[in-house]
Amino acid sequence: MKHGDGSVMIWVAISWYSTDPIIILNDQITASYYMDILGSQVHPMVQMFPNGATIFKNDSSPIHKSRSVQSWFEEHEDVLKHFPLPAQSPDLNIIEPLWSVLDSGVRSRFPSPSSLEQLEDVLHVEQYSIRLDYSELI
Repeated sequence: MKHGDGSVMIWVAISWYSTDPIIILNDQITASYYMDILGSQVHPMVQMFPNGATIFKNDSSPIHKSRSVQSWFEEHEDVLKHFPLPAQSPDLNIIEPLWSVLDSGVRSRFPSPSSLEQLEDVLHVEQYSIRLDYSELI
C-alpha cells in the first residue's frame, strides 16, 4: 500500500468467518519468509475448520510458484487444499475487492497518516472496521 513518500507491504489471511491480523512485511519477501508466514498464520487458521474444509488461494506470483513453496503445500495437503489462481485475477479472488475496501478506508482518513508507523496503525484499525460478512457479499 503506497501512501505519500513510503509504502508498506501487508499480508492477511481471510476466511468466510474471520480475518487474521494484518502482518506488515518489512523485508523483501523470499520463498523462505513466505513459508514462515504460511506455517505461523495459515496452518493454525485452517486447524479451526473441520474435515479439511479449507481451500487456500493465491495468485501466480514468482514466490507462490517457487519449488520450495509448492513442496510446502504438498507436505500440508492433508489439511490445506491449494488452489493457485492466475496472476491478476480479481474476478476469482476475494482478496482484491477487500484490498480496495481497505485502501478506501485508509485514503478517507483526515488527517492522512504522516509516517509509515501511522500508516501501519491505520491499516490495523481499518481492517477491523470491515464488516466480517463483507466477504460473503463478494
